[in-house]
Amino acid sequence: MMKATPKGMRDIMPEDMLIRESVKERIIGLYRSYGYRPLDTPALEYLETLRKKAGEEADKQIFVLSDERLGLRFDLTVPLARVAAGSDFPRPFKRYCIAPVWRKEEPQKGRFREFWQADVDIIGSSSMRCEAELLSLSKEACTIFGFDKPKILLNNRKILEALAEELEMGREKEEVFRILDKIDKIGRAAVEEQLELLLGSKASDFLSYIKTTGKNKDKLDRVRDVCTEGVEELERILEMCDFDVEVNLSLVRGLGYYTGPVFEIKLSKDIGTVMAGGRYDGLLSVYGTPDPAVGISIGIERLITLIADREKQRKLSRTEVFIACAKPDFYPDAVNAADKLRKKGVLAETDLKGRNLRKQFDYANSLGIRFVAIIGRREKDANKVTLRDMVSGKEEMLTLAEAAKKAREG
Repeated sequence: MMKATPKGMRDIMPEDMLIRESVKERIIGLYRSYGYRPLDTPALEYLETLRKKAGEEADKQIFVLSDERLGLRFDLTVPLARVAAGSDFPRPFKRYCIAPVWRKEEPQKGRFREFWQADVDIIGSSSMRCEAELLSLSKEACTIFGFDKPKILLNNRKILEALAEELEMGREKEEVFRILDKIDKIGRAAVEEQLELLLGSKASDFLSYIKTTGKNKDKLDRVRDVCTEGVEELERILEMCDFDVEVNLSLVRGLGYYTGPVFEIKLSKDIGTVMAGGRYDGLLSVYGTPDPAVGISIGIERLITLIADREKQRKLSRTEVFIACAKPDFYPDAVNAADKLRKKGVLAETDLKGRNLRKQFDYANSLGIRFVAIIGRREKDANKVTLRDMVSGKEEMLTLAEAAKKAREG
């Protein structure tokens, strides 16, 4: 038997696609309300483009076309940097993109090899106003999807870089950051154990900084002398956020292009990070333009995993009225009626197989369509339809305008 899909990839069935489309529509509405503009790029990029600032871990996850110097994009940020570096968009350029990406990693709950991201990025501003806006936008996204108390975590890569320099880590630094980024996957205890094996006596000093507890002020004061600039950037962000944000000095973000503030948003202990991002001021310079930049991404798969059951209760954009013909002779009338209903804003469809009335009812039921509008000789002569409520079984003869009103009211 032929395998259904490659490892870590899957088909998305119609009911799940309705949820996905609804989620995307709401995210796009939010992004546009903040003034972000759409921009997309090819799924395939030159390997040279993808590898320039990916970092060792991301490089391992690239799907490579063996016969060409091409690979599937592993995120939406690197392609954006390539485009923005060669463009003359007015700065700051505020862009959004909702599209699939691919990573050759081990699949697990809420994590696939092909998955969708919903990104917003700001190119051309080094102000911490950008970070504050992105966090505000993300908090609003959480509210839209029913999460009033998200856990928003904030750190600054400059602080971690300064700690590494203070402790003279040298070549160990990148491995330290890679280990830190695995906290969600392997747990804090395992991370600390690996750091101790790698750093030896330096580990206790490093952990004493990043494990600082208490209020945000306590954490920032602990590292202020190590990296004043990084601390002050975080303080400016916190001042502009009128919602809870927690400083987490162990937050690193794995991709190798982050240079400043980084952030993660968690909505559930079981799923891990749903939204994440940070500042990547050095990325565009790799492609020829030294522009500052910052962005955040919503993981569509993880978000849908959390809200799927609730979303199934929503009235999604499925057919509202099925037009059934009492006899095949009335099919042109059914097409005409469906066209008129659509013009009134009602989602309508007709039978495409020439089935008898009972089988048309069965088909409508199988799709969960609430109303069936029947057209026969009596209805045609009266210029009306018989509208059957498939839940209650009640029938009434109505004009198309009345049927449309009934369908919209549910």
